[in-house]
Amino acid sequence: MKISDFLFKSVGVPKFENFLDLSAFRHKLVSGNIANVSTPGYRGKDFDFQSEFERLSGESSHVNGYVTRPGHIPLGAHEDRAPDINETKPGPDDLNGVDIDKEVARMAQNELHYTIAARLLQKKFTGLRQAIQGK
Repeated sequence: MKISDFLFKSVGVPKFENFLDLSAFRHKLVSGNIANVSTPGYRGKDFDFQSEFERLSGESSHVNGYVTRPGHIPLGAHEDRAPDINETKPGPDDLNGVDIDKEVARMAQNELHYTIAARLLQKKFTGLRQAIQGK
């Protein structure tokens, strides 16, 4: 094991990376929902952030498939599997499956989560830098 792997994994950098990646992906989905708020028949898209983060962090109780060759298909809770995207079907009286109020609130919440995670990651790197410099 390389020392860089040890340092980054011991302070939780991979978890922050997963969190930031999922937040960025969710931002794209919510942005698409907002952009299609007046598109007839459009289905709003989202995913279960918590379960996807647990899956990527290895904290899931699901079994991960083991990929031995690049052509293998990831199985189970494997980190290379894309998140399961849920679509909101339009109701009988709705133009589409997008509620603009919910989407704007989801966007604000996602932006807050992303900002907090980025700042915490920045603090981790600041702490590593200070430890290396002996401060």
